[in-house]
Amino acid sequence: MDKTVVNAKHVQKIYGKKGENQSHALRGISFSMQEGEFVGIMGPSGSGKTTLLNIISTLDKATGGIVEIAGTDITKMKQRELSDFRSRKLGFIFQDFNLLENLTIYENIALPLSLQGIPSKKIGPKVEKAAEMLDISSLLPKYPAEVSGGQKQRSAAARALVHEPAIILADEPTGALDSKNATTLLEAMQNLNKKQGISIMMVTHDPYSASYCQRILFIQDGKLNKEIHRGGSREAFYKEILEVIADIGAHKA
Repeated sequence: MDKTVVNAKHVQKIYGKKGENQSHALRGISFSMQEGEFVGIMGPSGSGKTTLLNIISTLDKATGGIVEIAGTDITKMKQRELSDFRSRKLGFIFQDFNLLENLTIYENIALPLSLQGIPSKKIGPKVEKAAEMLDISSLLPKYPAEVSGGQKQRSAAARALVHEPAIILADEPTGALDSKNATTLLEAMQNLNKKQGISIMMVTHDPYSASYCQRILFIQDGKLNKEIHRGGSREAFYKEILEVIADIGAHKA
């Protein structure tokens, strides 16, 4: 039986105080995501896609609605509870890697486990397993300054999954990479999803990156505008994504 990893109901986000000049970033978005899915979130600049990711990642709070992650309603949690939940249940891949330059790749990947107080003898095998999944085992003794951008991002991906989170949240993960390194990372993420069953939600503006997803939610003006599923080849899905983007652009014009 499928397990729901994200369940969002009527999620709203309003910036600004009542009676002042308020900005509605999200206007009642509802969707769910099953365990083992690779979901993309797309939309024009200012559509609300990053706001939605920030709310799901507990970095921002919804003004209204409910967000459940792995069965827990995060909208009712206090700040300290959210911080603990984030460190145990969520994995993050950012556009700019966010690796600590003074730590080795091994130490960077181990960080989420160290912060949870897991004994070092248990950390080693978990780090090695994550590094193996992303084909970066040889990089473990090196420092971030000694590896390429693509290798840094795969190291960040290993750090995101080392503590076996309920979901990995990726914010424009290929944004700082050239096309070759972007493809390597996307293929690695697709493998993690298909072979390891890891749930991934990715915000991207890039149709090529989005074509690696199984399903895409298109957001416009803070609302869920359209949803498409990948049925056949990645190439056919890529064309479908381009058509939807063109259609949304035409309606906006």
